[in-house]
Formats: sequence, C-alpha cells, structure tokens
Amino acid sequence: MIFESLGLGELGVVLALTVILVKPKELGKILREFGKIKRKALQIQSDVKSQLESITAMEEAQEEKEKALTGKAGMRKRARELVRAIPAPDRTQASLAIARTLSEWPSYKSARTVSCFSGTLEEVDTEPVLRMILSDGKTLLMPYVENPEAPEKKLGMAVVRDLDGETAEGAFGILEPKSEFRVREVPEPDLVLIPGVSFDLRGGRLGKGLGFYDRYLAGRGALKAGLAFDVQITQKNLTLEAHDQLMDAVVSEKRLLVFSAPRMDAGVAQP
Repeated sequence: MIFESLGLGELGVVLALTVILVKPKELGKILREFGKIKRKALQIQSDVKSQLESITAMEEAQEEKEKALTGKAGMRKRARELVRAIPAPDRTQASLAIARTLSEWPSYKSARTVSCFSGTLEEVDTEPVLRMILSDGKTLLMPYVENPEAPEKKLGMAVVRDLDGETAEGAFGILEPKSEFRVREVPEPDLVLIPGVSFDLRGGRLGKGLGFYDRYLAGRGALKAGLAFDVQITQKNLTLEAHDQLMDAVVSEKRLLVFSAPRMDAGVAQP
C-alpha cells in the first residue's frame, strides 16, 4: 500500500488532505487503515531502536573484554592458566632446575644476606632454594605480613636459621617466620628473590596486586631477582605503573635473564 512507504509526518499531511477530499462515509475506513499503518511504523521504530541498543551493548562488552585481556587482570588470568597447565612432576623438576641455576649465578654466590619467599601452589617451589641458602652459610630472610588485619598491609622480614623449627603456615597459607623469631635484628638484604605472576623481557613484574614487594623494595639497594617458571615470562611488555619495581634479573628453569647493566654478570646471556 502507498501508506506503508510514508513517514509519520507525511502520513499526517495525507490524513489532512483525506479529511478535506474524501467523502464522509469513506473517512472512517481510511482512518482505521491509517491507525494500523501508524502502529506498524511505531513498532518498526521500536524494533530498530532495540537492535541498535543491543549492537551497542555487544560492542561495549567486546571492548571491555579486549581491555581486560590486555590489562593487568587479563594478564594475571592468562599467566595463572599457563602455570596450572604444568604437570606437578614437571613443576617439581623446574623448581629444582631454578635452584641449580641460581646456585651458579655470581650475584647469588657473592650475596651474604638473601631474602626468599615460600612459594604457593601457583609459584615456584622455593624449598630447595631456602635450604640451599642456609646450607651455603648465608643469612636467610623470609617475608611475613605485618598486621594482616590492617587496611594497609606491610611486608616484614625476619631472620630464619632453621626452616623446620622457625617457620609456620601464615596468613596466605605459606610458610612465614614464627612470631617469636621476628624480634631478631634484621640486616639489609643483598639479594631479594621475588615471586610474581608474570615477568617481561625488560624486567617488568606483575604481582598479585597487593603491592607488598613494591612497597618493601622502594628505596632499597638490594639486587632484585624474580623466580618464575619459563611460561610466566612474556614477550610483550607488561602494563606497569610508576610504583612498580623493575627486576634486575629473572631466573627460570630454562634461562637466567639479567637486565641491569651496572650489575651485569660476565658470561650471562642477555634477553
């Protein structure tokens, strides 16, 4: 019908002309037909609006998804999935290989005081490293959370001389120095071994988002080395903020990467 190709404004003009030109007995039929066309036009407008809103929502959702995958949350998710995919026996062997590589690094050999964490199931198993530090006659510092109930949590360090007798499961289910051994005088570390969710080839580190190590390391002159499975080392630069601490080195089961030129060790391959 001719009415179906007209807009609502045009229909109004047609209706006015109809009232003037058409016979009264035909007017009621025409008005009813006009009402049907108007309702159909309004429905089409509503359908188009809904479709546009749906398309816009889908585009916004896709943008948020892409943003998340390139942001810190997406990077953490991807790195954790890669670690979880490593079979348990392979993780054990990789952790031992990391300890062996670390033992041969000149910067480790020359360090007198070394800080090392106790790894979670999604991190390197550092027990071989912790025992190696003690057997090498070095001073071992282990981290713990000071005032875990406080809004601003802080990382503390304590000297540990006996891994079995002086540590216990702490706030995050990992080994921490027992409270009675946190009163010892704590020397400044020469080398801090640091966990991370992911590392990049410039020394960037992505942690769990709590900022413990970034705050602890700020202003300290200790050498900073990440311990990680090789799948946690990404070719792409991580998204970093001003307060994020760069690593001087990263040790994996496959390689030792050293980033700081002033502390460069002779004979160590660079990324």
